[in-house]
Amino acid sequence: MLLTFSISVFVLLLQFLWMKIEQIVGKGLETTVIIELVVYACATLVPMALPLAILLASIMTIGNFGERYELVAMKSAGLPLFRILRPLIVLSLVLSVFAFFFSNNVIPVANMKLRTILYEVKTKKPTLNIKPNQFYSEIDNYTIRIGSKDKEGKNLKDIIIYDHSEDLGNVNVTIADRGRMYSKNDGNVLVFHLFDGYTFDEDLSGENTIKRPLVRLDFKEQILNFDISNFAYQKTDENRYEGHYKMLNIMDLNRSLDTLQSNSEQFVAGFVRTIGRDLNFNVPTTDYKGNFYDDYSRLDSKKKTEIDNLALSKIEYLESDLSAMKSKIRSDKSYITRYKIELHRKFTLSVACLILFFMGAPLGALIRKGGLGMPVVVSTLAFIVYHILGTMGENAALEGKLPVWLGMWLSSVVFLPLGVFLTMKATSDASVLSAETWTKYFDSFVQKIKERKRKV
Repeated sequence: MLLTFSISVFVLLLQFLWMKIEQIVGKGLETTVIIELVVYACATLVPMALPLAILLASIMTIGNFGERYELVAMKSAGLPLFRILRPLIVLSLVLSVFAFFFSNNVIPVANMKLRTILYEVKTKKPTLNIKPNQFYSEIDNYTIRIGSKDKEGKNLKDIIIYDHSEDLGNVNVTIADRGRMYSKNDGNVLVFHLFDGYTFDEDLSGENTIKRPLVRLDFKEQILNFDISNFAYQKTDENRYEGHYKMLNIMDLNRSLDTLQSNSEQFVAGFVRTIGRDLNFNVPTTDYKGNFYDDYSRLDSKKKTEIDNLALSKIEYLESDLSAMKSKIRSDKSYITRYKIELHRKFTLSVACLILFFMGAPLGALIRKGGLGMPVVVSTLAFIVYHILGTMGENAALEGKLPVWLGMWLSSVVFLPLGVFLTMKATSDASVLSAETWTKYFDSFVQKIKERKRKV
């Protein structure tokens, strides 16, 4: 179990890092930050790794028993399959309870921490690394080029600094023969201490736009400061993600669902009242003499046109409101569905651990193969099908094509009878997965086809 769980987490972690590699590489992150990122990522991968590990471990364990004929020996001693599996069933129940508490209490916190760190890493600029004979433009409003630097990276030669802060092109350029580069204020300010240089400044403000006067300032020594605070790794307030459905436990999800549904119902009820008031609008039905008519047909053409235009504008206004209401209701429904999906997800992990155990144990008894060969192939295929069904059901529930409970439990509904069937076959020592059985069945099928051809 520990072996398969470690392998599963490692493989899933590699996939996660491969997807986020562009955000991480070149940022100069500290070791502690990378460790935090990996730890929280591993915690969020448990819902996929744990069921897969249980499935693979159960197939390997019972498969080893079958391959070494220990399963046959225990059955010949009068032990039924359920008695043999009793310790593993108890362990699976304990793991299912652990999975529920982990999913309810640990994963929401891990999701919040992971999302916060990823945001911090994403907003951090790449490490400050000015290379010789290359233009460096990561510092806002400046482009820097150096001819060479020493091994420590502090002493520079042939320095060119373009100031684009006025967004007018290369109208301000500083050139120096040599200089020193260092940081201060806890690395938030980059200092260029320049020697023996000059600055070109082309003034394009006001009347100078046409004349374009050029000013050259020679200097023996000059100090330029650059704000590089956005290069630093800055901690983000975790409250920015507070209330997100992936960061809530069961109690918080239920509370949020009640609030969302209540707000949505109040919005619909208020909108219906508003539409009702708008539909009961009054129109002037008097002729040019001031006489009142309640019969539309008795009005003159001018008054009819006025009433028709008023009615049409009211209809267009109501259509616009109805369209906005429809969009709002659809958005609220989708948002509420996400909370319901996350609520069901708290329980599907525990049930998945049990169902996949009762899939893996009988499969191991029927396959009678241990190790990391056939069990890995069978368990991987079974888990892929299980995961695909779960993903399809979740997407269908999110789109409203299936009820939320059916979409989230679709893979369990499909695999539960399959697990019962395999358990019954393993209990009766059926050779349903024996290669020899399938070979005999295939040979018999081919033989029947040949006999029919002869009769024809």
